[in-house]
Amino acid sequence: MKTFLFYDVETSGLNPAFDQILTFACIRTDPGLNEIKRQTITIRLRKDIVPSPQAFLTHGLTFDELSCGINEYEAALKIHKILNTPDTISLGYNSLGFDDDFLRFLFYRNLLDPYTHQYANGCSRMDILPITVLFRIFQKDSLNWPHIDGKPSLKLDLISRENNFVTTGRAHEALNDVEAVIELSKKMFFQKDIWNYSLDFFNKTRDEIRINNINKTLNIQNTPFRHCIMMSASFGSKSNYMAQVIHLGSSLAYKNQSLWLRLDSDDILGINAGLDIKETFVLRKKAADALIVLPALERFLDKLSEESRQTVRENIMKIGSHKENFFKFIQYHLNYKYPFIPDMDPDAALYQDGFFSFKEKQEINLFHQTFSNLILTNLNPDKTKTINKIKSQRIKILANRILARNCNNISGHTDQTEYRQHVNRLKSSMEKDHIIGYRNDIKFNRRQGLDDLETTRQSLLNPDQETKSMLGWLKKYIEAL
Repeated sequence: MKTFLFYDVETSGLNPAFDQILTFACIRTDPGLNEIKRQTITIRLRKDIVPSPQAFLTHGLTFDELSCGINEYEAALKIHKILNTPDTISLGYNSLGFDDDFLRFLFYRNLLDPYTHQYANGCSRMDILPITVLFRIFQKDSLNWPHIDGKPSLKLDLISRENNFVTTGRAHEALNDVEAVIELSKKMFFQKDIWNYSLDFFNKTRDEIRINNINKTLNIQNTPFRHCIMMSASFGSKSNYMAQVIHLGSSLAYKNQSLWLRLDSDDILGINAGLDIKETFVLRKKAADALIVLPALERFLDKLSEESRQTVRENIMKIGSHKENFFKFIQYHLNYKYPFIPDMDPDAALYQDGFFSFKEKQEINLFHQTFSNLILTNLNPDKTKTINKIKSQRIKILANRILARNCNNISGHTDQTEYRQHVNRLKSSMEKDHIIGYRNDIKFNRRQGLDDLETTRQSLLNPDQETKSMLGWLKKYIEAL
């Protein structure tokens, strides 16, 4: 039987490659949303992580709570097993836009397959936020919708409060948010037609079939294109979370990505600003992701403002007047490859280095067989002679980092020098300015943490005692790193 695994994570910051999941909460339900089991996993802060003050002021996790947690490696094993339970549909609120990235990097740096929970053993993923967008647009009477300063909001805590959802914890606490997502889902579940219709957007085969069945009604220089409507929370309430788009085709470099041009742009193709083609962008969609595509039917177009529709009409005429630019634009983006980042930190190399090879998987299995009990039971030196058998450089680096992060002592290790180098690298990362991530971004370091803490403290006009205590322990913790 298929089951839903509603989950939420709280993290040390916003960077999925360099920050850390601190709590993972989940509730498994049957297809009718009846609870089967719930679980919360709390994880100790790693010593190579500088916590973000903003993140901690949001979720409110304390040092005492985290100190009672388990190490990251043990947590990764547990969470991977939960998500990979056969026939599990894992889902949350903006889970495809945030949580799932954190899970993939958690699994990757702990030498677990980052992707099996998406497709293997009948498992798959969903996201309740895009379904909420659908209901907000087409079934507005189904819920009470919150506003902030007169503008519509899709924030989960506000929707929960506006609709009097019954939850057991504080807002932004992982398990509390999971309960809120289930309550929200139940409201939408009772409208079976649109609920079941929405589920198919998260089935790769059905999502692709739906898009491929949309007629190509827009002709540019005798070339037909699909003219569609795309919906996303990221488009914002001003556009009613919708945009008219043209389907440009599939990426030649990344076969799982389809490319789309947003037609309501203020400057289509960068024509007005005379942008270089390298400065333009497209929307990239993967099958069954958080971007929902519908045909550009009048009953859907009616949900867009007349101003937006007029902009689209004008932009289609501009494209027709700049056909050569348009087709050059298409070819550039169809052939585009993400730039190689030569100095990327191994923790962040999930996408650049790609899937684990068959040989790497064998070495990964050897690592887990040798070291998992060692780490979970706080070392058994007699089992530490296998690390030198690992030939893959990235697997050896990640393996040594797992040991450095999760073991207090590694006596008996056959490569003490290499292991100690990894311990020292992790410690020195607190001060370095140039630990580079997959977005060519920089890992949050100790100096930035202290600066951010002081900026945050000064911005709070009248902090309560709980906030003062939070800032106090964060300052001591970051200074001691």
